[in-house]
Amino acid sequence: MLYAQFFVDEDRYVISAKDIVEIVPVVPLKKVPMLPDYAAGLMNYHGRQIPVIDLCHLLLSRACRKKLSTRIILVTKERNTGNSMILGFMVEKATEMIIFDESLYNPPAMRNPDAPTNGPIVEFQGVLVTKISIEDVFDKLDKRFFQKSETFSSETAP
Repeated sequence: MLYAQFFVDEDRYVISAKDIVEIVPVVPLKKVPMLPDYAAGLMNYHGRQIPVIDLCHLLLSRACRKKLSTRIILVTKERNTGNSMILGFMVEKATEMIIFDESLYNPPAMRNPDAPTNGPIVEFQGVLVTKISIEDVFDKLDKRFFQKSETFSSETAP
């Protein structure tokens, strides 16, 4: 299966390409007052407001470094209503797509049930890589900050 690889600090993570709408450079974001620090802001994506979550802040309590390789990965989050939501994850060093055989993943030997990333792990080039689940991350976010709006749509791409 194909994955987008990125880093949070020195740790490697991947998101399945089937969950990705698009990977875009960091764009100016509209700050929303009094949100948690992990809420980077709102971006305009083809006329729609898309919430952007800073995964570095969510996982490490520090903002993603603004470099050329810092990207926003737009993902689709399915909702109970049958509609989907596009959500942006700001990440560092998002420069490669890689392929892993699903059977090579193993559950993590240590995990924190409160962490937003407890996905399976695979060894790649001598380094452990964690698979991110959109559902796991979204489940750890404070849902009261997400409004039902144009963001929630049955469309997954523009």
